[in-house]
Amino acid sequence: MLRVLAIPPPLSSFAFVSTTKVCPQCGDEYDEAIGFCSKDGTPLVEQAEGGLIGKMVGGRYKVIQQLGEGGMGQVFLAEHVRMKRKSAIKIMRAALVHEPEALQRFTREAENASKISHPNVASIFDFGETDEGLVYLAMEFIEGESLSALLKREIAMHPVVGADIIAQCSDALAAAHELGILHRDIKPDNIMISKRPDGTFVVKLVDFGIARTMERGTQQVTRTGFAVGTPEYMSPEQLSGDVLDARSDQYSLALVAFIALTGHEAFPNSSSKESLIARLTSRPRRLDEVRDDLDWPNSIQSVFDKSLAPDPSDRFPNVAEFGIALANAVEEMTPTQTAEMYRHALGQRMLNVAARTPGENSSVRTPATAQAAQKTKAQKAEAKRRRDPMAVRRKQSIFPYIVLFGGLTYGVWFYGSKQPAGTGANDAALQIAAMASSAKAMFDNFTGKKADSTVTTTPAVAPAPVARKPKRKVVTDTTATANAAVDSTPKKSSGDSATATTPPPDSARQQ
Repeated sequence: MLRVLAIPPPLSSFAFVSTTKVCPQCGDEYDEAIGFCSKDGTPLVEQAEGGLIGKMVGGRYKVIQQLGEGGMGQVFLAEHVRMKRKSAIKIMRAALVHEPEALQRFTREAENASKISHPNVASIFDFGETDEGLVYLAMEFIEGESLSALLKREIAMHPVVGADIIAQCSDALAAAHELGILHRDIKPDNIMISKRPDGTFVVKLVDFGIARTMERGTQQVTRTGFAVGTPEYMSPEQLSGDVLDARSDQYSLALVAFIALTGHEAFPNSSSKESLIARLTSRPRRLDEVRDDLDWPNSIQSVFDKSLAPDPSDRFPNVAEFGIALANAVEEMTPTQTAEMYRHALGQRMLNVAARTPGENSSVRTPATAQAAQKTKAQKAEAKRRRDPMAVRRKQSIFPYIVLFGGLTYGVWFYGSKQPAGTGANDAALQIAAMASSAKAMFDNFTGKKADSTVTTTPAVAPAPVARKPKRKVVTDTTATANAAVDSTPKKSSGDSATATTPPPDSARQQ
């Protein structure tokens, strides 16, 4: 009797070899013997180790290296084999593939992010499932770092730089809100930053996994054990489970802005239960309380007081107005060399973007032409508002000196003109008067040439003497006509009357 021995495949044929577990909520790693997270009690899932390096995903993405790891899965750097384009591939954990709610969240990220077309939102290239059962999401690869990593290194950012980053985030959120999409998980980890050659930063908003549309009334996204946002950056209404709108994302972004500008959280110990409860009714800390090395204008504090108000009705109407208000308030701070250089580069970038923006008569077809035209006007107005501030300040700084120089010159001339001849003051006054006369003569000469050129061209069209000659001819012809009429009258009637009126000569009188 023959026996068939089953030879197990080599370990290299498996996609993953699990040796540890990870919490899908906080991302902390644990030993495989532990079943629940010690922080939040979430059931742990097996952690997939990097067995995909050098392999193909979806038949067209070659995995190069691992970039990061989270509760939902791992992120790899991959390259499209035909287009040679680098992409970030997010692979869902094998242990979560059979979880309907986890798969729904992973799918929702692909759907929501693919609907938004904005330069500050990471683009989605592909989404699918391989023959091996791997669920993947291919997105735009960002050569940079997250805002959280930047703040760990820099502690706090320059107010001008931080306001620019927050303004780009507000633009991205405004585009999502126009489509009815709430992000609901705004935090420094989901804000990717890369640097341009001119020194300015480019922001990419990522992770729309728990985003939902504003039309839906329920706020329950996944089952117990999956986060519906990060508590440290949740709005009061999100913490209490109320119906959310766009102002909830505004509150979360304001918390991020507070940390970016000060290096401290707006609420002390924001992860504690006491702080979360106090956030429902209390106001955040003031800027000068956490960072007193800067002179904060009242306008910046007013922006944070309004955007971090516990009641949503007391906040800005939309997140775009919050970004603009913060940028305008930061401009009131004392200018520094770093601020002037960044503003100059930022102004040039905004002008270039405005120059490349299609106009109202563009050939690009849009579903709502009026709305596209309104957006274009708003972008041009924003670019005009953010024009080069160094040139404006330079003009403002030169004008007072010109007025002062003119006043001093007039004073010297007036004083010297009253002094006796031969004195130094009188000689200076004479020189000033001579220069003034020369300038006046040059001006008169310039204007006189213009007048001569006007006069020379005028006679060719309508000469002035021609208009007076007809009047003289009319008067002369009238007199001659009258005399002729008198002479012709006696000839037609009788010649005696003409001779009778003529006096006789003296010789005839003598005879």
